[in-house]
Amino acid sequence: MISAIASTAAFAQQPPFDLPPQQVSPSFQDAKTRPTEAQARRLVERTYAYFAAKDAGRFADAYSTFSATQKQTVPFDGWKAQLENFYRAAGSVQGRKIQKITWYKDPPNTQPGVYAAVDFTGQFPNLSLYCGFVAWRQQDDGALEIVREEANSIEKSVAERMIPEMMQRARNQFRC
Repeated sequence: MISAIASTAAFAQQPPFDLPPQQVSPSFQDAKTRPTEAQARRLVERTYAYFAAKDAGRFADAYSTFSATQKQTVPFDGWKAQLENFYRAAGSVQGRKIQKITWYKDPPNTQPGVYAAVDFTGQFPNLSLYCGFVAWRQQDDGALEIVREEANSIEKSVAERMIPEMMQRARNQFRC
């Protein structure tokens, strides 16, 4: 299975990346500390690199970008098994696109710092809908680590039985 993933991972977007739309949460009151274009480019590059590692079956490389807290919450073996099951059902990735970045400063119930939620979509042969977000935290040295990821999907066989209004409700619920 991994070789099938690796052979189709060549789609990965190559630099220079186009920056997606960005928004800054109200928590960024001080304009002097707001993210720069260089920070946004680094975030986009890291996100596409993370996707490319997963899509190529380099799960340990992808997992290495997780924060220590995320690793405690999501053990590697279970995460890897879940991804292998996902790729088996979804098929080989055909493309991914970062749709939007939302920046946060010191959000509630987290460690203080700068965070970014990267909304994405993707295409897989057996899915009608695939989207989600990757949340990153910027370290004091500028490095980025993943603190959360959420992905939602609907298989084509399920979508075929849905009326358009149901599919739209799912898109709204998933924030696709």
